[in-house]
Formats: sequence, C-alpha cells, structure tokens
Amino acid sequence: MKAYKDDNRFFNLRSDVYFKHFFSVKKILAIFLSNLWNQNVNEADITYDNTESTVLDGKKIIYDVVASVSLNGYQKEVRLNLEMQNRNYDYLGPRMDAYSSRKYSEALEKSERYDMANVESIWILGFDDIKDYVKTPTRWYEEAYLSTSEGVVLNEHRRVSMIFLKNKDKCPIIELRKMLEFFDIDNKNNLPVVDIQELKEALNMLLNMNKDRALRAEAFSREIFSLDQNSQLYEAEQKGIEKGKAEGIAQGKAEGIAQGKAEGIAQGKAEGIEENKKEIAKKLFESGQTKEFISAITGLSLDELDNILKWII
Repeated sequence: MKAYKDDNRFFNLRSDVYFKHFFSVKKILAIFLSNLWNQNVNEADITYDNTESTVLDGKKIIYDVVASVSLNGYQKEVRLNLEMQNRNYDYLGPRMDAYSSRKYSEALEKSERYDMANVESIWILGFDDIKDYVKTPTRWYEEAYLSTSEGVVLNEHRRVSMIFLKNKDKCPIIELRKMLEFFDIDNKNNLPVVDIQELKEALNMLLNMNKDRALRAEAFSREIFSLDQNSQLYEAEQKGIEKGKAEGIAQGKAEGIAQGKAEGIAQGKAEGIEENKKEIAKKLFESGQTKEFISAITGLSLDELDNILKWII
C-alpha cells in the first residue's frame, strides 16, 4: 500500500479539518467570540455539543462547530453554530436558514420559553462573489433575522451572522482582524504579525497543528474527496444536460426537452457521484487511510469497500 505524499503545504483555517480542530479549543473560541460579540466570553462559559443532528427523513446534518455559551453570569445561554464555507452555491442561503432553524428548535425544546431560546449561526464565507448576501460589496460583516419585507424583526433570538473574508481588512476590531488573517496563511515563513499574547498562542497552536501528521493526512484526504467530488459532480451535470438535450430534441416537443433535461441531469448526477465515490475510496486507500475512515468520508459500507478495494494491494 502506498503512503500518502505530504507536500509540506501549510494548512490554514480554510481547511475544513483544521477549522474544526482550531475552534474546538475553548480558549480559541472564547477569544473569537469575545471580539466578535464585544462581550467577555470565558472558557468556562463554553460547552461543546454534538456536531451531528438527525432530521426527520433519517439523514444527518454534520455541523463544523456546535457549542452552548453562557453569558451575563449564566443569565443567558446562546446555542452557537460556527461554519466555514469556501464555495458559493444556489442553496447556501436556505442552508444557513435551515441550520439556524434547527438549532433554534433544539434550544426551544430545552428552554420551553421563546425568550430564553437564543441561537447564533456564524458563517465565515471564503468566496469573492458575495452579492447574494450583502448589498454593499465592501462590508466585512452582515447579520440576518427573520423579518418582514419592511425590515421589522419578528424574532431577535435567532440570528445568522456572516463574515466575508474577502473584506477582512475592513474589520475595525484589531484582534478579530488578525485572527481572520489566519484563514489566508499560505506559508509558515510568511505569517501575520501579532503583538497580543493570546493571538500569539493561537498562531502557535495553528503552527503545531500543521506538524501533526495524522491531522495533515486527514486534511489531505478531505481535500482529495472534496476536489474529486466537485469535479465529478460538474462532469456528471454536463453529461446529464447533454443527454437531456439530445433526448428532448429528438422528441421535438417542449415537454420532452424539459423532461429529458431533468431525467438526464438526475441520472448523470447519480451515476457520476456513485462512480466518484469508488474512485475517491481507491485514492484514499492508496494514500494509507483505513477502510473505517474511508467509509465515514464516502458513505460506502465496509462490504462495498471490500469489493472495490480487493484488487489493490
């Protein structure tokens, strides 16, 4: 079996794996929230929660970071969901809303009082095209509530906050702006200058995380999976569209074209994604990952993996 090839790159906080590990440290999360909320948050105020949630149809939602944060001497508790998103897509907005709604329902079930159920879903957005989320293209931060068309807030206890990394230099909070620079470090020899002791410790933590070979292997595997999945999905969509066009045009009717496109796209996506999972499984296995890890990443069962990988020595 081949060992994965570590190319010595620096993994910054745009990496899903490093983002989760970094903000799963209470001291780091406390620093981040204290600066973002302009309110003192201590490590003792934070309790991490399960990052998996099962919805009605049995599917699982896997969040990046989930925690409960006690404020004002435990008079107020905020259920926090922190997410990193590098790619924009059509249903990202509804996904933000769904995540916050889900957490609000859980908070309401626990407190049984509307005024005690407080949720904040914070999304750090790493893409440049932010026009779907903010009207002013130079803003570094925006927040959204359930409100009327005239802007009247109907529920101030459920908030979606967005941080736009492309405009991080506009952030007026020095400590927070410096921490946001951690998302774009591309070289361990070109680090941001930090003078505050707690940020120095945070930066050293990220540097030490980059020395952890197990963590690097996990990040590489996640990167392979993400890149291959996106590439294969795009290819599947294109094939599906072409197939749908051909079938629809052959029928010569508008109804046939629409149906052909829909069926072709659906079939192309399904077939492409399934084949993509198999190819990703092979690459992960060749890079030294266990079958259990590959199963968790791809969703393939161990029996399926045994059949797929039986010819790889």
